[in-house]
Amino acid sequence: MIQISDLKSEISDRIDMDNRRVAYALTRITYGVIFLFYGIGKFRGGLTGFVGGMNQQFSGKLPAAMVMPFAYLIPFAETVSGGLIVLGLFSRVGLTLSGGLLVGLTFGLVILGQAPTVAHNLQFVIINFLLLWFVEFNGFSLDTLLWRKPAAGFNS
Repeated sequence: MIQISDLKSEISDRIDMDNRRVAYALTRITYGVIFLFYGIGKFRGGLTGFVGGMNQQFSGKLPAAMVMPFAYLIPFAETVSGGLIVLGLFSRVGLTLSGGLLVGLTFGLVILGQAPTVAHNLQFVIINFLLLWFVEFNGFSLDTLLWRKPAAGFNS
């Protein structure tokens, strides 16, 4: 026989889980939109102009052979990782890609001595960390819809 108190507890647990899933989805989508549209913006502004600007910015600090390949990679990595994160598709892969991108971008900012922007990037790193850490709450996503489990990609 079902007890009323057990039913109340079950409903309360489901509401709490839904709140966590909604909060996770809103954070994930917002974070993904940032990466997606920064990447698209670089394409719209001209890839060669972006790469040339990066090369100029690092002139005398890092060799062009190191800067230019990474500069060409940035718009693609931002767009792909942002799209995956927004959709919640291969979430761990998208978040790992964005995390790796943040490592590279932060390295460049440290070389340039841009401490305020490095600190700003750490905010993105924290969000990336939290999204990866709490990926089990990724309920409103294509990962869950397609595979009936959160965060397809890497095994946990």
